[in-house]
Amino acid sequence: MRFNVVCGATMAAIAGCLTASAAGGGVGGFYDVTTVFVGEENYGGGGSDIEYYGSSSGVTGWAAGTTACNLGDIVAPWYGGTNEAPVIATNMYRYKNGRFEQLGTSWLKHSFCAISEPGCADCDPTGCNTLGVGCADTYWAGLNADADAPRSEINAATGEYAYPFSNAPSGPSSIRGKVQIFPDDIDPSLNSGALYFVEGQYVVTGESDFGTHLNNASSTPIRFTSTSNCQRIGETGHQLSAIMRWPALDSNATVVEVITEETGPNGNGVIDGLLHVGHSATENADGTWHYEFVVHNQNSHRSVGTFSIPVPDCVNISNVEYRGPRYHSGETISNDDWSWSRSGGMLTFSTDSHNDSNDMTGPAIRWASMANFRFDADQAPVQDDAMVGLWRSGPGASSLDISVKVPDCDDTDCPEDLNGDGVIGVDDILICVGAWGSSDGDVNGDGTTDVNDILALIGAFGSDC
Repeated sequence: MRFNVVCGATMAAIAGCLTASAAGGGVGGFYDVTTVFVGEENYGGGGSDIEYYGSSSGVTGWAAGTTACNLGDIVAPWYGGTNEAPVIATNMYRYKNGRFEQLGTSWLKHSFCAISEPGCADCDPTGCNTLGVGCADTYWAGLNADADAPRSEINAATGEYAYPFSNAPSGPSSIRGKVQIFPDDIDPSLNSGALYFVEGQYVVTGESDFGTHLNNASSTPIRFTSTSNCQRIGETGHQLSAIMRWPALDSNATVVEVITEETGPNGNGVIDGLLHVGHSATENADGTWHYEFVVHNQNSHRSVGTFSIPVPDCVNISNVEYRGPRYHSGETISNDDWSWSRSGGMLTFSTDSHNDSNDMTGPAIRWASMANFRFDADQAPVQDDAMVGLWRSGPGASSLDISVKVPDCDDTDCPEDLNGDGVIGVDDILICVGAWGSSDGDVNGDGTTDVNDILALIGAFGSDC
Protein backbone atom coordinates (compact mmCIF):
# COMPACT_ATOMS: atom_id res chain seq x y z
CA MET A 1 0.00 0.00 0.00
CA ARG A 2 1.47 3.31 -1.05
CA PHE A 3 0.31 6.80 -0.06
CA ASN A 4 1.08 9.62 -2.44
CA VAL A 5 -1.25 12.37 -1.26
CA VAL A 6 0.33 15.75 -2.05
CA CYS A 7 -0.75 18.44 0.39
CA GLY A 8 -0.61 22.22 0.34
CA ALA A 9 1.42 24.29 2.76
CA THR A 10 -1.36 26.10 4.61
CA MET A 11 -2.82 24.82 7.86
CA ALA A 12 -6.20 24.26 6.18
CA ALA A 13 -4.62 22.30 3.35
CA ILE A 14 -2.68 20.12 5.76
CA ALA A 15 -5.79 19.46 7.80
CA GLY A 16 -7.54 18.44 4.60
CA CYS A 17 -4.60 16.23 3.71
CA LEU A 18 -4.99 14.31 6.96
CA THR A 19 -8.51 13.35 5.92
CA ALA A 20 -7.46 12.54 2.36
CA SER A 21 -4.50 10.44 3.48
CA ALA A 22 -6.56 8.43 5.93
CA ALA A 23 -9.37 7.94 3.43
CA GLY A 24 -6.92 7.08 0.66
CA GLY A 25 -5.37 4.27 2.67
CA GLY A 26 -8.57 2.27 2.63
CA VAL A 27 -7.74 0.72 6.02
CA GLY A 28 -7.25 1.94 9.55
CA GLY A 29 -4.25 1.59 11.80
CA PHE A 30 -1.30 3.46 10.30
CA TYR A 31 0.92 6.39 11.13
CA ASP A 32 2.35 8.75 8.53
CA VAL A 33 4.97 11.27 9.64
CA THR A 34 5.70 13.85 6.94
CA THR A 35 7.67 17.08 6.82
CA VAL A 36 5.21 19.97 6.60
CA PHE A 37 7.44 22.97 7.31
CA VAL A 38 11.11 23.63 6.58
CA GLY A 39 12.60 26.86 7.89
CA GLU A 40 9.05 28.15 8.17
CA GLU A 41 8.14 31.51 9.68
CA ASN A 42 6.61 31.48 13.19
CA TYR A 43 7.76 27.93 13.83
CA GLY A 44 10.70 26.96 16.00
CA GLY A 45 11.32 30.37 17.51
CA GLY A 46 9.83 32.69 14.90
CA GLY A 47 11.17 34.25 11.73
CA SER A 48 12.73 32.27 8.92
CA ASP A 49 14.30 29.52 10.97
CA ILE A 50 17.40 28.98 8.86
CA GLU A 51 20.51 29.74 10.84
CA TYR A 52 24.17 30.40 10.03
CA TYR A 53 26.68 29.01 12.53
CA GLY A 54 30.00 30.22 11.15
CA SER A 55 32.77 28.94 8.92
CA SER A 56 35.91 26.87 9.15
CA SER A 57 38.51 25.86 6.57
CA GLY A 58 36.58 27.58 3.77
CA VAL A 59 33.22 25.93 4.54
CA THR A 60 30.09 27.49 6.07
CA GLY A 61 27.73 25.72 8.48
CA TRP A 62 23.91 25.98 8.39
CA ALA A 63 20.81 24.41 9.89
CA ALA A 64 17.07 24.75 9.25
CA GLY A 65 14.07 24.11 11.44
CA THR A 66 11.63 21.34 10.50
CA THR A 67 8.08 20.53 11.56
CA ALA A 68 6.51 17.10 11.13
CA CYS A 69 2.86 16.05 11.22
CA ASN A 70 1.38 12.65 11.87
CA LEU A 71 -1.14 12.27 9.06
CA GLY A 72 -2.16 8.78 10.12
CA ASP A 73 -4.82 7.47 12.47
CA ILE A 74 -2.62 5.92 15.17
CA VAL A 75 0.23 7.41 17.19
CA ALA A 76 3.77 7.33 15.75
CA PRO A 77 6.75 6.06 17.80
CA TRP A 78 9.09 8.72 19.17
CA TYR A 79 11.06 6.95 21.88
CA GLY A 80 14.06 9.17 22.55
CA GLY A 81 17.38 7.44 23.16
CA THR A 82 16.32 4.33 21.23
CA ASN A 83 16.13 3.08 17.65
CA GLU A 84 12.40 3.92 17.59
CA ALA A 85 12.79 7.66 17.16
CA PRO A 86 12.78 9.42 13.77
CA VAL A 87 15.97 10.85 12.29
CA ILE A 88 15.89 14.14 10.39
CA ALA A 89 18.04 14.97 7.33
CA THR A 90 18.51 18.46 5.90
CA ASN A 91 19.86 19.31 2.43
CA MET A 92 20.38 22.44 0.34
CA TYR A 93 20.15 22.73 -3.46
CA ARG A 94 20.78 25.30 -6.18
CA TYR A 95 19.29 25.79 -9.64
CA LYS A 96 21.63 27.78 -11.87
CA ASN A 97 22.08 27.96 -15.64
CA GLY A 98 19.96 24.89 -16.27
CA ARG A 99 21.67 22.77 -13.62
CA PHE A 100 19.98 21.53 -10.45
CA GLU A 101 22.63 20.52 -7.91
CA GLN A 102 22.85 19.45 -4.28
CA LEU A 103 25.10 21.95 -2.51
CA GLY A 104 25.17 20.56 1.01
CA THR A 105 24.09 17.77 3.31
CA SER A 106 23.77 17.50 7.07
CA TRP A 107 24.24 14.72 9.53
CA LEU A 108 20.94 13.57 11.03
CA LYS A 109 19.13 14.81 14.08
CA HIS A 110 18.14 11.86 16.27
CA SER A 111 14.81 13.07 17.59
CA PHE A 112 13.41 12.87 21.09
CA CYS A 113 10.22 13.76 22.95
CA ALA A 114 7.41 14.55 20.50
CA ILE A 115 5.58 17.65 21.72
CA SER A 116 2.29 16.76 19.94
CA GLU A 117 1.48 20.42 19.36
CA PRO A 118 -1.49 21.70 17.34
CA GLY A 119 -1.09 23.01 13.82
CA CYS A 120 -1.76 20.10 11.46
CA ALA A 121 -5.34 19.01 12.06
CA ASP A 122 -7.41 18.06 15.10
CA CYS A 123 -4.48 17.11 17.31
CA ASP A 124 -5.02 14.34 19.83
CA PRO A 125 -1.93 14.94 22.02
CA THR A 126 -0.02 12.12 23.68
CA GLY A 127 3.01 11.76 25.92
CA CYS A 128 6.61 12.37 24.93
CA ASN A 129 7.20 8.92 23.47
CA THR A 130 4.67 9.18 20.63
CA LEU A 131 3.43 11.78 18.15
CA GLY A 132 -0.34 12.02 18.42
CA VAL A 133 -2.77 11.71 15.55
CA GLY A 134 -3.09 15.03 13.72
CA CYS A 135 -0.31 16.53 15.84
CA ALA A 136 2.80 18.47 14.93
CA ASP A 137 6.32 18.41 16.34
CA THR A 138 8.90 21.13 15.63
CA TYR A 139 12.68 20.94 15.73
CA TRP A 140 13.94 24.45 15.26
CA ALA A 141 17.30 25.11 13.65
CA GLY A 142 19.11 25.10 16.98
CA LEU A 143 18.04 21.51 17.60
CA ASN A 144 18.68 20.25 14.08
CA ALA A 145 22.11 21.90 14.17
CA ASP A 146 23.04 19.44 16.91
CA ALA A 147 22.93 16.51 14.50
CA ASP A 148 24.44 13.27 15.76
CA ALA A 149 23.39 10.40 13.48
CA PRO A 150 25.34 9.30 10.37
CA ARG A 151 23.43 8.56 7.16
CA SER A 152 25.59 5.50 6.57
CA GLU A 153 24.05 3.73 9.59
CA ILE A 154 20.38 4.26 8.63
CA ASN A 155 18.24 2.03 6.43
CA ALA A 156 15.92 4.73 5.11
CA ALA A 157 13.64 2.25 3.32
CA THR A 158 12.65 0.39 6.49
CA GLY A 159 13.58 3.05 9.06
CA GLU A 160 15.79 0.52 10.87
CA TYR A 161 19.07 1.37 12.57
CA ALA A 162 21.18 0.23 15.49
CA TYR A 163 21.40 2.47 18.54
CA PRO A 164 23.60 3.86 19.95
CA PHE A 165 25.37 4.86 16.76
CA SER A 166 28.91 3.61 16.21
CA ASN A 167 30.10 6.94 14.79
CA ALA A 168 29.77 10.52 16.03
CA PRO A 169 30.34 13.79 14.12
CA SER A 170 33.73 15.48 14.42
CA GLY A 171 35.22 18.87 13.59
CA PRO A 172 34.78 22.50 14.67
CA SER A 173 31.44 23.28 16.31
CA SER A 174 30.61 25.97 13.71
CA ILE A 175 30.27 23.36 10.94
CA ARG A 176 30.22 19.96 12.70
CA GLY A 177 27.29 17.86 11.50
CA LYS A 178 25.57 20.88 9.96
CA VAL A 179 24.67 21.53 6.32
CA GLN A 180 28.07 22.47 4.93
CA ILE A 181 28.26 24.79 1.91
CA PHE A 182 31.17 26.43 0.08
CA PRO A 183 30.79 30.25 0.20
CA ASP A 184 31.30 30.65 -3.56
CA ASP A 185 28.23 28.48 -4.18
CA ILE A 186 25.95 30.94 -2.37
CA ASP A 187 27.70 34.29 -2.81
CA PRO A 188 25.07 36.52 -4.49
CA SER A 189 27.75 38.34 -6.49
CA LEU A 190 28.85 35.04 -8.06
CA ASN A 191 25.44 33.46 -8.57
CA SER A 192 23.25 35.91 -10.42
CA GLY A 193 19.87 34.38 -11.20
CA ALA A 194 20.45 31.30 -9.05
CA LEU A 195 17.57 29.82 -7.06
CA TYR A 196 18.03 27.92 -3.81
CA PHE A 197 16.03 25.37 -1.81
CA VAL A 198 16.30 23.78 1.62
CA GLU A 199 14.85 20.29 2.11
CA GLY A 200 13.88 18.39 5.23
CA GLN A 201 13.32 14.63 5.35
CA TYR A 202 12.18 12.39 8.22
CA VAL A 203 12.91 8.66 8.42
CA VAL A 204 10.50 6.93 10.76
CA THR A 205 10.78 3.41 12.14
CA GLY A 206 7.98 1.13 10.99
CA GLU A 207 6.35 3.36 8.36
CA SER A 208 7.21 0.89 5.62
CA ASP A 209 4.79 -1.55 7.28
CA PHE A 210 2.00 0.75 6.10
CA GLY A 211 3.54 2.02 2.85
CA THR A 212 3.63 5.58 4.20
CA HIS A 213 7.42 5.99 4.00
CA LEU A 214 7.70 7.55 0.52
CA ASN A 215 6.28 11.02 1.25
CA ASN A 216 8.59 12.23 4.03
CA ALA A 217 10.61 14.93 2.20
CA SER A 218 9.50 18.53 1.69
CA SER A 219 11.29 21.66 0.45
CA THR A 220 11.21 25.44 0.70
CA PRO A 221 12.61 28.17 -1.61
CA ILE A 222 15.24 30.36 0.04
CA ARG A 223 17.48 33.29 -0.86
CA PHE A 224 21.04 34.06 0.21
CA THR A 225 21.59 37.77 0.73
CA SER A 226 25.23 37.12 1.66
CA THR A 227 27.43 34.15 2.45
CA SER A 228 26.24 34.34 6.07
CA ASN A 229 22.57 35.23 5.73
CA CYS A 230 19.64 33.25 4.31
CA GLN A 231 15.95 34.06 4.05
CA ARG A 232 12.94 31.90 3.28
CA ILE A 233 11.06 33.35 0.28
CA GLY A 234 8.12 31.00 -0.11
CA GLU A 235 5.96 28.38 1.55
CA THR A 236 7.09 24.82 2.05
CA GLY A 237 6.08 22.47 -0.75
CA HIS A 238 4.64 19.69 1.37
CA GLN A 239 5.79 16.23 0.24
CA LEU A 240 7.70 17.92 -2.60
CA SER A 241 11.33 16.81 -2.78
CA ALA A 242 13.57 19.62 -3.97
CA ILE A 243 14.49 17.86 -7.22
CA MET A 244 10.81 17.72 -8.21
CA ARG A 245 10.93 21.52 -8.58
CA TRP A 246 13.36 21.36 -11.52
CA PRO A 247 10.75 21.00 -14.33
CA ALA A 248 8.85 24.04 -13.01
CA LEU A 249 12.06 26.07 -13.30
CA ASP A 250 13.24 24.72 -16.64
CA SER A 251 10.94 23.76 -19.52
CA ASN A 252 13.67 21.48 -20.90
CA ALA A 253 13.78 19.37 -17.73
CA THR A 254 11.85 16.23 -16.87
CA VAL A 255 11.90 14.38 -13.53
CA VAL A 256 10.25 11.01 -12.90
CA GLU A 257 9.73 8.86 -9.83
CA VAL A 258 11.41 5.45 -9.93
CA ILE A 259 10.27 2.75 -7.52
CA THR A 260 12.83 0.18 -6.34
CA GLU A 261 12.20 -3.16 -4.67
CA GLU A 262 13.74 -3.30 -1.21
CA THR A 263 14.06 -5.97 1.46
CA GLY A 264 11.48 -5.35 4.17
CA PRO A 265 11.92 -4.87 7.93
CA ASN A 266 13.92 -7.55 9.74
CA GLY A 267 14.87 -8.97 6.35
CA ASN A 268 11.33 -10.07 5.58
CA GLY A 269 9.13 -9.29 2.59
CA VAL A 270 9.48 -6.66 -0.11
CA ILE A 271 8.79 -2.94 0.19
CA ASP A 272 9.16 0.07 -2.11
CA GLY A 273 12.06 2.49 -2.23
CA LEU A 274 12.02 5.79 -4.11
CA LEU A 275 14.48 7.36 -6.55
CA HIS A 276 14.06 10.37 -8.86
CA VAL A 277 15.72 10.55 -12.28
CA GLY A 278 15.85 13.87 -14.12
CA HIS A 279 17.17 14.90 -17.51
CA SER A 280 17.36 17.83 -19.90
CA ALA A 281 18.90 18.61 -23.27
CA THR A 282 19.66 22.17 -24.39
CA GLU A 283 21.31 23.51 -27.52
CA ASN A 284 24.60 25.33 -27.02
CA ALA A 285 25.52 28.49 -28.90
CA ASP A 286 27.92 26.57 -31.14
CA GLY A 287 25.33 24.09 -32.39
CA THR A 288 26.26 21.30 -29.98
CA TRP A 289 23.93 20.08 -27.23
CA HIS A 290 24.34 19.94 -23.47
CA TYR A 291 22.93 16.85 -21.74
CA GLU A 292 22.20 17.04 -18.03
CA PHE A 293 21.10 14.13 -15.82
CA VAL A 294 20.39 13.80 -12.09
CA VAL A 295 19.78 10.76 -9.92
CA HIS A 296 18.26 11.51 -6.52
CA ASN A 297 17.90 8.76 -3.94
CA GLN A 298 15.11 9.60 -1.52
CA ASN A 299 15.10 6.44 0.57
CA SER A 300 16.43 3.41 -1.30
CA HIS A 301 18.72 1.38 0.95
CA ARG A 302 19.98 -0.46 -2.11
CA SER A 303 21.38 2.87 -3.38
CA VAL A 304 22.69 3.54 -6.89
CA GLY A 305 26.08 2.38 -8.17
CA THR A 306 25.94 2.84 -11.96
CA PHE A 307 24.24 5.12 -14.46
CA SER A 308 24.43 4.23 -18.16
CA ILE A 309 23.33 6.49 -21.03
CA PRO A 310 22.96 5.42 -24.69
CA VAL A 311 25.53 7.33 -26.76
CA PRO A 312 26.13 5.77 -30.21
CA ASP A 313 29.69 5.60 -31.52
CA CYS A 314 28.82 8.15 -34.22
CA VAL A 315 28.29 10.84 -31.54
CA ASN A 316 31.24 12.98 -30.45
CA ILE A 317 31.11 13.99 -26.78
CA SER A 318 33.10 16.35 -24.56
CA ASN A 319 33.05 17.93 -21.10
CA VAL A 320 32.01 14.68 -19.42
CA GLU A 321 31.47 15.28 -15.70
CA TYR A 322 30.23 13.54 -12.57
CA ARG A 323 29.24 15.62 -9.55
CA GLY A 324 28.41 13.77 -6.35
CA PRO A 325 27.27 14.71 -2.85
CA ARG A 326 29.82 15.82 -0.27
CA TYR A 327 29.92 14.03 3.07
CA HIS A 328 31.78 15.46 6.07
CA SER A 329 32.26 15.60 9.85
CA GLY A 330 33.67 12.10 9.96
CA GLU A 331 30.90 10.42 7.96
CA THR A 332 32.36 7.16 6.65
CA ILE A 333 30.87 7.46 3.12
CA SER A 334 33.64 8.32 0.65
CA ASN A 335 33.60 11.45 -1.50
CA ASP A 336 35.54 9.76 -4.31
CA ASP A 337 34.45 10.61 -7.85
CA TRP A 338 32.82 7.97 -10.01
CA SER A 339 34.69 6.83 -13.10
CA TRP A 340 33.22 6.76 -16.59
CA SER A 341 33.78 4.65 -19.66
CA ARG A 342 32.31 4.40 -23.13
CA SER A 343 31.80 1.19 -25.06
CA GLY A 344 29.11 -0.66 -26.98
CA GLY A 345 27.15 2.52 -27.61
CA MET A 346 26.83 3.29 -23.88
CA LEU A 347 28.40 5.96 -21.66
CA THR A 348 28.57 4.43 -18.18
CA PHE A 349 29.33 6.16 -14.89
CA SER A 350 30.13 3.84 -12.00
CA THR A 351 31.68 3.33 -8.60
CA ASP A 352 33.10 0.16 -7.07
CA SER A 353 30.66 -2.72 -6.69
CA HIS A 354 29.16 -3.27 -3.28
CA ASN A 355 30.86 -5.72 -0.91
CA ASP A 356 31.13 -6.27 2.82
CA SER A 357 34.20 -4.06 3.17
CA ASN A 358 32.77 -0.95 1.46
CA ASP A 359 29.19 -1.22 2.77
CA MET A 360 29.70 1.82 5.03
CA THR A 361 32.22 3.66 2.85
CA GLY A 362 31.44 3.23 -0.85
CA PRO A 363 30.43 6.46 -2.68
CA ALA A 364 27.16 5.08 -4.04
CA ILE A 365 24.25 7.52 -4.30
CA ARG A 366 22.91 6.97 -0.79
CA TRP A 367 19.53 8.05 0.57
CA ALA A 368 18.74 11.80 0.78
CA SER A 369 21.57 12.38 -1.70
CA MET A 370 21.81 13.35 -5.37
CA ALA A 371 24.41 13.17 -8.13
CA ASN A 372 24.73 14.92 -11.49
CA PHE A 373 25.97 13.43 -14.77
CA ARG A 374 26.59 15.67 -17.77
CA PHE A 375 28.32 16.03 -21.12
CA ASP A 376 28.16 17.93 -24.43
CA ALA A 377 27.48 16.19 -27.76
CA ASP A 378 27.45 17.14 -31.42
CA GLN A 379 24.05 15.52 -32.04
CA ALA A 380 20.47 16.52 -31.18
CA PRO A 381 18.37 14.53 -28.69
CA VAL A 382 16.08 11.59 -29.19
CA GLN A 383 14.30 9.54 -26.56
CA ASP A 384 15.93 6.32 -25.35
CA ASP A 385 16.38 4.31 -22.16
CA ALA A 386 19.12 5.04 -19.64
CA MET A 387 19.90 2.38 -17.04
CA VAL A 388 20.07 2.96 -13.27
CA GLY A 389 22.10 0.20 -11.61
CA LEU A 390 21.37 -0.53 -7.94
CA TRP A 391 24.41 -0.86 -5.70
CA ARG A 392 23.25 -3.36 -3.10
CA SER A 393 21.61 -6.65 -3.96
CA GLY A 394 17.98 -7.18 -3.10
CA PRO A 395 14.68 -8.47 -4.40
CA GLY A 396 13.62 -7.73 -7.95
CA ALA A 397 15.70 -6.20 -10.70
CA SER A 398 19.29 -5.07 -10.19
CA SER A 399 18.83 -2.28 -12.75
CA LEU A 400 16.00 -0.09 -13.99
CA ASP A 401 15.43 1.45 -17.44
CA ILE A 402 14.32 5.10 -17.57
CA SER A 403 13.33 6.98 -20.72
CA VAL A 404 15.55 10.08 -21.14
CA LYS A 405 16.82 12.45 -23.81
CA VAL A 406 20.07 11.23 -25.38
CA PRO A 407 22.09 12.14 -28.48
CA ASP A 408 21.76 10.12 -31.67
CA CYS A 409 22.97 10.45 -35.25
CA ASP A 410 20.46 11.12 -38.00
CA ASP A 411 21.28 8.16 -40.23
CA THR A 412 18.15 8.37 -42.33
CA ASP A 413 17.11 10.62 -45.20
CA CYS A 414 13.49 10.21 -44.16
CA PRO A 415 12.90 11.58 -40.64
CA GLU A 416 9.17 11.85 -41.42
CA ASP A 417 8.86 8.04 -41.38
CA LEU A 418 8.19 7.86 -37.66
CA ASN A 419 6.92 4.27 -37.64
CA GLY A 420 9.66 2.96 -39.94
CA ASP A 421 7.37 1.33 -42.50
CA GLY A 422 8.96 3.13 -45.45
CA VAL A 423 5.91 5.28 -46.28
CA ILE A 424 4.85 8.69 -44.99
CA GLY A 425 1.20 8.16 -44.01
CA VAL A 426 -1.56 8.61 -41.48
CA ASP A 427 0.20 6.48 -38.86
CA ASP A 428 3.16 8.87 -38.87
CA ILE A 429 0.86 11.85 -38.33
CA LEU A 430 -0.86 10.06 -35.45
CA ILE A 431 2.50 9.32 -33.83
CA CYS A 432 3.44 12.97 -34.20
CA VAL A 433 0.21 14.17 -32.61
CA GLY A 434 0.57 11.67 -29.76
CA ALA A 435 4.09 12.93 -29.03
CA TRP A 436 3.05 16.60 -28.99
CA GLY A 437 5.38 18.74 -26.88
CA SER A 438 8.00 16.01 -26.47
CA SER A 439 10.89 15.02 -28.71
CA ASP A 440 9.43 11.66 -29.76
CA GLY A 441 7.66 13.00 -32.88
CA ASP A 442 10.34 15.49 -33.89
CA VAL A 443 10.72 15.58 -37.67
CA ASN A 444 12.55 18.83 -38.35
CA GLY A 445 15.31 18.26 -35.80
CA ASP A 446 14.55 21.08 -33.37
CA GLY A 447 14.02 18.67 -30.46
CA THR A 448 10.29 19.40 -29.98
CA THR A 449 7.15 17.97 -31.58
CA ASP A 450 4.95 20.85 -32.71
CA VAL A 451 3.01 22.27 -35.65
CA ASN A 452 6.17 22.55 -37.78
CA ASP A 453 6.55 18.78 -37.68
CA ILE A 454 2.92 18.28 -38.71
CA LEU A 455 3.48 20.62 -41.67
CA ALA A 456 6.61 18.67 -42.65
CA LEU A 457 4.63 15.42 -42.54
CA ILE A 458 1.82 16.87 -44.64
CA GLY A 459 4.39 18.08 -47.20
CA ALA A 460 5.89 14.59 -47.45
CA PHE A 461 2.59 12.71 -47.20
CA GLY A 462 2.36 9.68 -49.48
CA SER A 463 6.03 9.59 -50.38
CA ASP A 464 8.27 6.54 -49.97
CA CYS A 465 11.50 6.37 -48.00
